[in-house]
Amino acid sequence: MKNHFKYCYLILFFAFQFLVEGKADNNPSKDFLITANVHYGYIMSHRSNMTHLIRGHVKAGELQYTFRTNGEKAWHQMYKFPEMGLSFMHFDLANPQQLGTLESLYPFVNFKLNKFQKKSALNLRIGIGLAYLTNPFNIKTNHKNNAIGSHINGFVNLRLNYAIRLSKALRMEFGVGLSHASNGAMKTPNLGLNIATANLGFTYFIGDKYLECKKDSIAPCKKTWNTSIIGVVGIKELEPPTGSKYFAYGLQANIYKTLGYKSRIGAGAELTYNEATKQVWADASIQTNKFEDIAQVGVKFGYEFRVHRFALPIDFGYYVFKKQSYNGKIYHRIGMRYMLTKHIIANLTLRTHWAKADYFEWGLGYQF
Repeated sequence: MKNHFKYCYLILFFAFQFLVEGKADNNPSKDFLITANVHYGYIMSHRSNMTHLIRGHVKAGELQYTFRTNGEKAWHQMYKFPEMGLSFMHFDLANPQQLGTLESLYPFVNFKLNKFQKKSALNLRIGIGLAYLTNPFNIKTNHKNNAIGSHINGFVNLRLNYAIRLSKALRMEFGVGLSHASNGAMKTPNLGLNIATANLGFTYFIGDKYLECKKDSIAPCKKTWNTSIIGVVGIKELEPPTGSKYFAYGLQANIYKTLGYKSRIGAGAELTYNEATKQVWADASIQTNKFEDIAQVGVKFGYEFRVHRFALPIDFGYYVFKKQSYNGKIYHRIGMRYMLTKHIIANLTLRTHWAKADYFEWGLGYQF
């Protein structure tokens, strides 16, 4: 359980750093929003062997605290004065015996997609945090839950919302969203839960009902090249459930070209040493500890969506050297990075092979 809480603190660190940094300029103790949402939807059966877990429609309730950016920082204006906040969601998964309920806590950002208006807004909402599943897999008492093997999981929420001001103090919002909960193969099984929902909610404005926003000119972005080195470590568990856990290590060399304040593209190479590969060889009746039998070398193309010091990377990679055929030649990476200083990078990413999670990568890097 101590390890679970360690992962909790590290996951929330990135998101809360971003959240607190935005708060500093907006005096949220006086001017903030309180929103209550109801959700209705279903669990998506992304694997044929998990259809038995779907017993009915998912119902959820949500309570969120939100504050508005006001233009004090350049990135506020670049993203049309986004809203930021903290949300708690309770999911009734319609299967109390095998799934129970899902409770999530996560920071989020509302990005406005249309022109800045006071009375309405189309928002893309991105949230990353934690979720607690009350009834995960248990080999003795709940062996039919082949979706999630742990109580504590990572949580991602993507939502497209339309908000309409009904009065000076009241706003209505409705939209559709997708929520995902899984543990990155730290504990099997780990098919994960994908939940699609429609939502309807009401927001009450406290303090300044129409917050004045600064609109200053922004200097052109310098389209520079940046290089970085990132070291990561992860833990994974192989099937079947309750098996041994293995460490995985990686060293990444990256080069990125800045396209603008919001994005950059790049490429890189990386060396991975995954101790679970030893067991994969053993399952094929081959005992080996040779470095060249375990090590993997990959090349990748990458894209980063950036908000100030916070980045959401996406990598598409190919193993140019890999002796074990397990998981194939193609790999991917998604996650988040945060610039702790001008040069130091904090990294939390999920390494995957197509739709199959391999492990979370925790690490630090240096940008030159």
